[in-house]
Amino acid sequence: MTFTPTSFHGAGGTLAVFVPSNAGLVIVADKRQTPKGVFCDGVEKILRPCRPARTAVVVTGLISLRDMPDLTGEELCDHLAKTPAPIDFGRTALAFLNAENTPVSHFNGQRFADAVFGDVGPYLSAGKLSGFADTRIAQIIVASYDPASRTSSLLAFGVDVGQGSQFQLQPLMVTTLTTPQGTHFGPASERAVLPFGEVPYLQEHVLAGAGKAFLGPAYAEIMSRGRVADVGPELARDAALNLIDAAAKTTETIPAPSGIGGGASAVLLGDEVVVLK
Repeated sequence: MTFTPTSFHGAGGTLAVFVPSNAGLVIVADKRQTPKGVFCDGVEKILRPCRPARTAVVVTGLISLRDMPDLTGEELCDHLAKTPAPIDFGRTALAFLNAENTPVSHFNGQRFADAVFGDVGPYLSAGKLSGFADTRIAQIIVASYDPASRTSSLLAFGVDVGQGSQFQLQPLMVTTLTTPQGTHFGPASERAVLPFGEVPYLQEHVLAGAGKAFLGPAYAEIMSRGRVADVGPELARDAALNLIDAAAKTTETIPAPSGIGGGASAVLLGDEVVVLK
């Protein structure tokens, strides 16, 4: 197979918000991907492995990498939906979790890095990813909930390609309390609203900009709560959905670097996994 470095592109985007609640971890994500500047909507981004239980994965940034066909609009979206990408970070993460069957607190980062490199390595060696040099391609967030301790956990990784096609998968700080085993929120933990993806855009143009006009009472209410024990799952869902909706509306006048919108989905990792939207 002949690789043409300039033909390899990513399908990117995503704004996701994680909110620990007193009934489990609420995850909300938009449903838009943006390949070649085209908006492909209705894409489910909250991915759930078969095991371990009460676990989910969200990938932000360039969710997948592939040769892009010479298509535009709905034809391109249809093609991408029906054709698996050679590099798909969500698919890799789900396969790893299903094989390992371990919660975030026992997650083996080195084995996960090896699994991701197993998929990415051949394309790096062939120069396929030379256009992504010195770039964080994606973030992979693995989340879980332990009903016994009533603890929500997140572990985030940055997928980086350095100069000379060097690959690195490195743990990312979620809060100042992050450890090598991730970040954990029990009932007594401080309330947290944790966005991933287009966070600089969210902070500049929504939380501190014109998009504040779209923020409703749910967001203000959750920010007034002190501890995770004070946050119910309905409030967590409503506040996170409000953030994503406000960002999507703001992009209509102030375009984001990649698409935000296309609907949203919401999941609760609690005693059971519940689809909230």
